[in-house]
Amino acid sequence: MQTEATSLSQEQTRSQMALLTALRRAAYYLLLTLVFSTAYTQSPLFTSNQNQYFLHGLAHAGYGYLHEDWLANTLDPTPVFSFLVEITYRIFQSPAVFLLIYALLLGLYVMAVIEIAAHVFDVRRTKLRFLVFLALINLLHSAGLRFALSRLLGANFTYLFEDGVADQRLLGTVLQPSAFGVLLVVSIWMFLKSRPYLAVLLAVLAATIHPTYLLSAAALTAAYMLTIYLDTREIRTPLFTGLLALALVSPILYYVYGNFGSTPPETTAQAREILVHFRIPHHALISWWFDITAVFKIILITLALLAVRRKRIFTVLLVPAVIAAGLTLLQAALQDNNLAIIFPWRISVFLVPLSTVLLTGCLVQTVFERWPERIDRCSSMLQAAALALIGLAVLVGGVRLVLDFERKGREPENALGAYVASHRQPGEVYLIPVKMQDFRLESGAPAYVDFKAIPYRDADVLEWRRRIELADSFYLQPDCSRAAAFRPEGITHIVFPAEMGDLQCDGLREVYRDPAYTLYRFE
Repeated sequence: MQTEATSLSQEQTRSQMALLTALRRAAYYLLLTLVFSTAYTQSPLFTSNQNQYFLHGLAHAGYGYLHEDWLANTLDPTPVFSFLVEITYRIFQSPAVFLLIYALLLGLYVMAVIEIAAHVFDVRRTKLRFLVFLALINLLHSAGLRFALSRLLGANFTYLFEDGVADQRLLGTVLQPSAFGVLLVVSIWMFLKSRPYLAVLLAVLAATIHPTYLLSAAALTAAYMLTIYLDTREIRTPLFTGLLALALVSPILYYVYGNFGSTPPETTAQAREILVHFRIPHHALISWWFDITAVFKIILITLALLAVRRKRIFTVLLVPAVIAAGLTLLQAALQDNNLAIIFPWRISVFLVPLSTVLLTGCLVQTVFERWPERIDRCSSMLQAAALALIGLAVLVGGVRLVLDFERKGREPENALGAYVASHRQPGEVYLIPVKMQDFRLESGAPAYVDFKAIPYRDADVLEWRRRIELADSFYLQPDCSRAAAFRPEGITHIVFPAEMGDLQCDGLREVYRDPAYTLYRFE
């Protein structure tokens, strides 16, 4: 009996210790999330790419009359993300919850990169060393540093230490499908912890949420397979890892290639030409994005590879880097639209921030080990400086957040959006200036077309380009004949910039006016 009681007591003690450990980890994660997400900051809803990637999900969730919007009824390029948006909005009935979700995702990112650096370099030897490392990581990702870089060096340098080439990045200031590339970083973390199957699952999940990560997930899987083989010199485990990845990725592969790759070759060629050369050349054309910042990031990745050349992570980073470089050079030689639209250089979106973090870890370890006496003498000063740096990054990030929300509240189209949101009716379609990208989600009303939000199925891309040309021709030379041509297109309202004067046309009635816009309705 005494033995059983002792065993039960030990079991209870272990359970309590496990619970305490879990609570500490949760508190650590939440603290990291609070500090990092504030220092990094977010933009207000709805900004930039959110106007495209939230459309399908909000339309399905019953947000206004977006279910009647033409673009919302085209084939969804990111169905899993749209489902997450739909479920979240249905449950909470408030878009503000997306800000919290992204903050938690930012916290997952910073925890993953810290753990990767701690696995590779000895950044946790002392509390002071770890504090200095944390301060530098927060600084390198901070809104304050981005602001300074953009003002001092130019807009192309804004995300110098954390984004990939071609204006593509994991994070950015808005929640969108690409932000789930954070799971690629978490995948690497799990692999380094000798959990290869979970690592593969996470990489595939990132590609499932945002299919442009399919190549990145494949590159990481290949790296894992090679690393396991080099560790064990046996083929069965690497082969099973690859087969598992293929099985897990099959549903999204079937969706993407079954739905987006089934149009006639002529239509496909025209659509790819529009996307590559008209809509997203900054992402797709090497001649557009290869500049001094791209050279800097290549050097950054190279230095990180040299720093970890004797570490297990070396192969994990080298294989994706070689694949990205090889396919980029191939595209430079071929100039092929089909390869360009795959964005082989997108692999850099996790290589660059990881390189920054690893080089930071290497620097901190080197300095603390090379000059330990000097570090000890000024430890109090270093601790105060690190805490001050973290505090400053958080303060600047918080101020930037407030200023961004205030700026969003002052945008000239806000009054129009509020009017439409309160007066919208089923069956209405609004012709808007093609750069008015926030209109749909601000008003909940269908728009004819805008430049920012695009479809991806080939036939829909051609229709999008036709609509853009019609809208552009009207706003460049507005007259009554061009306005009347939109009635057969299903347009019920025309948004007209006040600076362009008035539209006095038969069949058009003014229903709203503010200092920035006039709204006309077809009678």
